[in-house]
Order: sequence, then structure tokens, then C-alpha cells
Amino acid sequence: MEERKHIVILAAGDFPSHPVPLRALHEADFVVCCDSAYSEWKEESGKWKEKIPFVVVGDGDSLPEADKRTLGDRWLEVSEQDYNDLHKAMDYAMVEGGRRKAEDGAPYDLRPPTSDLKVTILGATGRREDHTLGNISYLVTFAEEHPGADIEMLTDHGRFVAMRGSRTLRSFPRQQVSIFSMNPDNAISGTGLRWPLDGFHARRWWQATLNEALGESVTLSAEDWLIVFQTYEAKSIPASV
Repeated sequence: MEERKHIVILAAGDFPSHPVPLRALHEADFVVCCDSAYSEWKEESGKWKEKIPFVVVGDGDSLPEADKRTLGDRWLEVSEQDYNDLHKAMDYAMVEGGRRKAEDGAPYDLRPPTSDLKVTILGATGRREDHTLGNISYLVTFAEEHPGADIEMLTDHGRFVAMRGSRTLRSFPRQQVSIFSMNPDNAISGTGLRWPLDGFHARRWWQATLNEALGESVTLSAEDWLIVFQTYEAKSIPASV
């Protein structure tokens, strides 16, 4: 069986500093860099980046002409303005992973299909809050457009995934779990949580946040889309006075 391919998308928010997203970046098979993130990719990634094949994708409005010339065929300009650079980077990641074919005239090199594909999005949060919210909500769009692909977003604090139906997520005691419903009529159920959910309707984003895992797994279910956030570290226990 062909090994799973791991593609990292680097967006232009805060460059990761936590060991978990940095490990994902170091271990990537391929990196798709949004054009406005390229300057930090050059400055922060160090010599090890030369061992990882990468491209820079975007409309080019944030990339100096000198960088475009230096990148050569690693620079892929996609000029349409209906979607942001993160969406353009995901489109290329799916081509690179063999999950979709390039449209006629698109500057993509086709690759043979892979048996499995993992896509990790980094640098999608921080800086401007409107970009952060938009990028997180894109997880649902990506999951709809690319069913079956394993897509996650890592920050310096935890992991976001989009899901619907029923899904069991690995966890650990006192891990903080926040659930955001994309539909206020969505009935959310969950087990393995300190505060279990049974058909709960989260009509505001905050209403299913800051829950807590009890053990090694959490099972969630909902008919419509959820975005779930899980922290890397357990909630600390206050020291006794």
C-alpha cells in the first residue's frame, strides 16, 4: 500500500513556535506556501527547508517581483479573486496529493493519485482577527470540497478539525475541548466530556466551548458541520492554598 502523503499549507498569520506545528512542518513531504507567508518561510524555516519541496501560491499582490524571479517555477500565480490565498493553496495541495485534476490552463503539475492524504494548515491564525475567523471557517469548505482527505489546522495552542456525522477523537484527561456549530439548528451530542451533550443546540459560538475530556477519547455527533478545537496541554489544576 502506498504511504500516506503529508502536505503542509503555510498561511500568513503567526509563524508557529510550538513543537507540535513545527514538527508537522519539519516532517512534511511537501509545503504549499501562501504568497504573503513566503517572507517568513525564508526567515524562520532555516536550512532544513531546502530538504522539503515547496511551491508558493497566490495572486502575487504580496510577493515582491524579486522573489518571483528567484522562485522561478516554484512560484504559481492564480489571479482570480473569488477565493483567498489559503483556498488557492488548498487547491494546489489536492492536485499535489492526487485528489483532483487541474483545470485547463491552471499552472499545476499533475501527480499520480495517492492512497491517502493528510493536509495540515499552519500559520492561519493570529494578526488580523477577521483573517483568523475566515481561515478557521474555511475548514468546513475544505471538508465539503475534499471528502475523505484528512484536513487539520494547527496553532500554537491546539488543533482544529471540521466534522459532521459521528466521529471519535483521541483525547486525554483534562484536555480542553471547544465545539463550534456552523448551524444554530444543529443538534450536538457528545460523550467522554465533563459536561456531556445530548441534542444540544449551540445558537451562539460560545455556548459549546471550554468543555473538558475525561479520558482517551471523545465521541461527537451532529447532522451538520462542527468545528472542534482540542488543546495540546491539559488544563492545570490550581495549587492548594
